[in-house]
Amino acid sequence: MSAVAVRPSGERPAPIALTVGLLTCLFGLGVIGYEYRDTVRVFPAAAALAGFLLVLTLGVGYLLPRRIRPVVAPPHATSLACVGWGMTAATGCAILANTGLGGIWAKTRGVDFADRWGAAVTAPLNEETLKLCGVLLLAFAASRAIRAPIDGWVYGALVGLGFQVVENLLYALNTILLDGATDPGASVDASFAARVGITGWGSHWAMSAVAGTGIGYLVARDGRSLARRLAVALGCWLLAMGMHVSFNAPTVFGWRGTLVKVVANLVIALLVYRAARRHYLARFRQVAAEEAASGAIRPEEAALLPRRHGRRQARSGPRPRPTRVLIGEIEEAQLALVAARIPRADPEAPARAERLRAEIATLRAHLRARPVADASGWPGRTPAPPS
Repeated sequence: MSAVAVRPSGERPAPIALTVGLLTCLFGLGVIGYEYRDTVRVFPAAAALAGFLLVLTLGVGYLLPRRIRPVVAPPHATSLACVGWGMTAATGCAILANTGLGGIWAKTRGVDFADRWGAAVTAPLNEETLKLCGVLLLAFAASRAIRAPIDGWVYGALVGLGFQVVENLLYALNTILLDGATDPGASVDASFAARVGITGWGSHWAMSAVAGTGIGYLVARDGRSLARRLAVALGCWLLAMGMHVSFNAPTVFGWRGTLVKVVANLVIALLVYRAARRHYLARFRQVAAEEAASGAIRPEEAALLPRRHGRRQARSGPRPRPTRVLIGEIEEAQLALVAARIPRADPEAPARAERLRAEIATLRAHLRARPVADASGWPGRTPAPPS
């Protein structure tokens, strides 16, 4: 993430959505603790090993979706909230929902059907819906957190990551029992290798990223009709469920079939990401070019602003620290200005944009007031800063 981050929008999270989210997370955490308390108590060392391995996965997985978001990473607060929802609320509620629906399949379609197809017809409906609720709650709690489909992709991936990490932990504990508890450590290692090293590349994070993109499209104020936005959101949700059905369906060609399903989910998620990224960057560059008329973002700045490296380059060089700080503050205000105007039909955007333009003008005046050697850059070393 760049050293410069878009400033908070100033809105207050919706208290009802926050309360619902927190209570649901606590409920889900309670379900997980109740269901697996005995296994953890009997095999504490193996449980600790599984937790350690999956915390490493969580650390790496947390960085990637945030890092590949164009221009700047999303705030840590909303990112961690999404991960927390996936780890607790979605996982805990899915345990209850899957158990109930699995019992219905066993009674109505028979035990053989439930054993063979139960996971493929149960988990996609329950889990994809519960994970998607986390992105929806975020949209209600912080309406400006999701401004475009790419935001839904990133937050959906983070929800899926949280779910995936805890599910892998629970599967590792179940594997200990399925293996007869003969070597708990080896069971945990084998489960980790299979569910992280192989299937993890196209698992819950990919499905939730696709579904979350639909929520990003739905809540983005881009002037499109509600019917069209609902249709796209529903299509992304159904696509995510289809990916999950395929992933959980009995594998016909053994491990080769599993790899095909993993690669297919990964490719779908990356194609959706590519489309959302191109859409976001096109709108970003359009807004930045439009701001040239006001002088808030100059043409040479507009070329550097979408790139983390370009912004660092503008701030770098043997300048006094106060000058670098001022340049960073100008970039931060410019990023906030573009972010405010990304939605095409936000009624509050014009007022926020005017405030940010005035702030940028004030910061430029402060930069021009500094000594010439500080404000003009260092020829041959780095580009001149925005001044």
